[in-house]
Amino acid sequence: MLAAFAATPWPDIARALGLLGVSFCIMAAYDLPGVAFARRAGACGRLALRHVGLASFCAYALSHMLGATALTAAAIRLRFYAHWEMPPAALARIVAVSASNFSLGVLSLLGGLLLWDPHAVPLPGHLAGLLARLLGLALLALPVAYVVGSRGREAVTIFGKRIALPGGRIALAQIILSCVDIACACAILDMVLPAAPGLSYARVLSLYVGAFVAGSASGLPGGVGVFDSVLLLGFSAFLPAADALGAILLFRVLYFLAPASLAGLCYALHELWVYVAGRRAKHRS
Repeated sequence: MLAAFAATPWPDIARALGLLGVSFCIMAAYDLPGVAFARRAGACGRLALRHVGLASFCAYALSHMLGATALTAAAIRLRFYAHWEMPPAALARIVAVSASNFSLGVLSLLGGLLLWDPHAVPLPGHLAGLLARLLGLALLALPVAYVVGSRGREAVTIFGKRIALPGGRIALAQIILSCVDIACACAILDMVLPAAPGLSYARVLSLYVGAFVAGSASGLPGGVGVFDSVLLLGFSAFLPAADALGAILLFRVLYFLAPASLAGLCYALHELWVYVAGRRAKHRS
């Protein structure tokens, strides 16, 4: 496994690092639809882009590394936005929209894959062909219904509860941002994988989405064990186990460890700055 890790060509690593830079930008923009929704509802005023980027990047990178993504991401966002005096109603909208981004992206990508290339998704034999495309239509119908339902409506009432809607443009921005995020992350993995006959990007994408969903659902830090096992099982028909594990390890270093380390440093520096500023204000008073 270590030999396969070390044997990854440097040009592939360089391209993966370039894609990682793009992923960093997407992580920093992940909260923008939620902030736009909160501002559209009049729940918050203007917030500097650097503040949104900091909170978004730290919440995204740290939550995926720490596990229990929904809880940890919400807690990190609460810490940042509360410091910037974000009203509770606006914070609730930001957390809700940001938390739904990934699900919308998964539904859109899997639905599109099943319609475009159903054989790229590892499904049981009886689901191949027409049934796979019908499943793709069903999956794709959910995000489409979300976008269409959000157009021209302030809210919907479900089981007696009024749920605010972000609007068609923000809903579409959520889906596009999440799809680009997932596709870019998968491209990093695809870049560090050894070439293998039949292992197309579409197949890698379907395996990556399944592994990431399973890892997130497990609640374990970084989906450790679950994420890796699903990928290893999927790649077993194309690559030796050592080669696949070497690529997965390198991907973990690039996409999980590097962003989480940077986000942890940013979070610590922000907390230090808040503490020092608070001490100075207290001293002046």
